Amino acid sequence: MTDWLARRHRDLMSPRTIARSLEALPQLLGGAHVPEQPAWTCPDCGGAAWPCSPARTILAEAYGPDRADLAIYVGQLLFAAAAELTATPAHELNERFIAWTR
Repeated sequence: MTDWLARRHRDLMSPRTIARSLEALPQLLGGAHVPEQPAWTCPDCGGAAWPCSPARTILAEAYGPDRADLAIYVGQLLFAAAAELTATPAHELNERFIAWTR
């Protein structure tokens, strides 16, 4: 990995950047389908795992064709969720947070 890429990765996954991503989420989602932490479930979908289907749709529409930035954004949220969902296997978190962005 180049030095620039390594620095960029550190910047994107820094605690401050992840905190800002979490803070922006309610506004980005229009106040609905915001995850309840620490379980990362959707109160609007009866406790479904977050990101729920409506949240995915809203996020995809917000990012439009820029799927790479969408994947980076939900990847930052995955980092926050992984710290709280310690019993959930990594491959399940990847499927839940990242795989749908392709």
